[in-house]
Amino acid sequence: MRAPAASILLLVLAGPARADGVEDAARVHLDRGVAAFRARDYARAHRELTAASELVPDKPNPYRWLALTEVQLGDCRAALGHIETFLARVPEGDERVAELVRLRDLCQRTGALRVDSTPPRASLRIDGAVVGDTPYRALSLSAGRHALVAEKPGFAARSQSVDLAAGAALDVHLELARARRPLTRRWWFWAAVGGAALTATAAIAYAASDRDPTPLPPIDCDLTGCRPGAP
Repeated sequence: MRAPAASILLLVLAGPARADGVEDAARVHLDRGVAAFRARDYARAHRELTAASELVPDKPNPYRWLALTEVQLGDCRAALGHIETFLARVPEGDERVAELVRLRDLCQRTGALRVDSTPPRASLRIDGAVVGDTPYRALSLSAGRHALVAEKPGFAARSQSVDLAAGAALDVHLELARARRPLTRRWWFWAAVGGAALTATAAIAYAASDRDPTPLPPIDCDLTGCRPGAP
């Protein structure tokens, strides 16, 4: 009977120690995530904060920092979920609530836009600003009307206006048509011009070669008759 009792005692004693170890590891990830956020390394901050939230899912602070990081990454949809998770874990009087509520209001006025094109890797402008190449994704674009223009060498520019609703996700496909080259840039145009020039040159040469290279001397005629004139 002593062995089972000892095992139970070890498990009871190990429980708090294991919990303390998990919280310590979560705190390390949280501290690293906050440091990366302040250094503007948002991708690394997101990885560290995600690890912290997975270790201590009941703690609110990792979700707050995750929301702040996701806004910086332009992912308002993910930020909204973490904002709600944070608010559900803190009392209304928590001093951090106002910050997250303000952030939630801002994110709720945005939508997600995804733009691809045929052919791909076309330069994309939104409202006149170059934002990158297609396929392009904006996760936190302000709601409303936006002007899209896709451009690629050898193709005619393609423009389209879209209306993005708050909280919505919109997919847009832009198909670019091949640009028509000017007449003077087509190979057959200059081939035709060259052919016409050769024909004209040959005609002139033929006309010149048809003349007698030794013309007859002039002839003078009067009442007495005609005779060779002076050369």
